[in-house]
Amino acid sequence: MTRFIHDEFAKDYLEELLKPYGDVKSSQKVSGEIKEIDVLFTPLAQQTSNLEVLGLLGRFAESPAILEPFRNAASGDEICDCIQKLLEVKALWEQCDFVR
Repeated sequence: MTRFIHDEFAKDYLEELLKPYGDVKSSQKVSGEIKEIDVLFTPLAQQTSNLEVLGLLGRFAESPAILEPFRNAASGDEICDCIQKLLEVKALWEQCDFVR
């Protein structure tokens, strides 16, 4: 669930920018304590578009990515939460091909 307008805007904006280049899922749930990934991106198998137009975001979009936009600088606890989500998703990818 999105608590702030900024969060919803960031998710929608990233989804629209990345949609032509792959599969984008907003608010992907992660097992364990209920946690959500803001944006889960999986690139298309056959990339025909030029990702360079997206700049740094295009470089991220060359491979599967978890995107967690923050309006302000992330605290240490928020960074740890993101790392935990990443490790949980990585484990799911290895076990059951989570998003590929």
